[in-house]
Amino acid sequence: MYISTSIIPWNHIHPVLVHFSTALVPASLASDVLGKFLNRSSLTTAAWWMGLFGAIATPLTALAGWMWSGQFPPSASAGMLELSPHMWLGFALIFLFGALAIRRRKAFTISGKPGNAYLVFETVVVGALMYQGYLGGRMTIG
Repeated sequence: MYISTSIIPWNHIHPVLVHFSTALVPASLASDVLGKFLNRSSLTTAAWWMGLFGAIATPLTALAGWMWSGQFPPSASAGMLELSPHMWLGFALIFLFGALAIRRRKAFTISGKPGNAYLVFETVVVGALMYQGYLGGRMTIG
């Protein structure tokens, strides 16, 4: 019988961390949209923090994913078609979430509300995140 010496084995870190980006970034978008159009500064403030935390979690998630992918044998075929786009999109999302956080910080200090162009860009990035999750889901659950 195998007894783990850690609470979460290192190769399970990616599936744990992925939920932070997947939840925080879309929730940030929803809070930005609602805060802007309902004129609620509490929602736009929450959006800024959720976006920042999502941007911080994403590089850790990607690193854990890259480490996890290294344990698959080259002959493994299940999900390998999705692996390369999933990995590269994850790498791109690190920079996209970082750009969102930096731009959002500027808007936050100036007016507290995001502009329409920012909301459109954030929506596109959230769409990329959803596609990223779709690819990851196809690899793990078919």
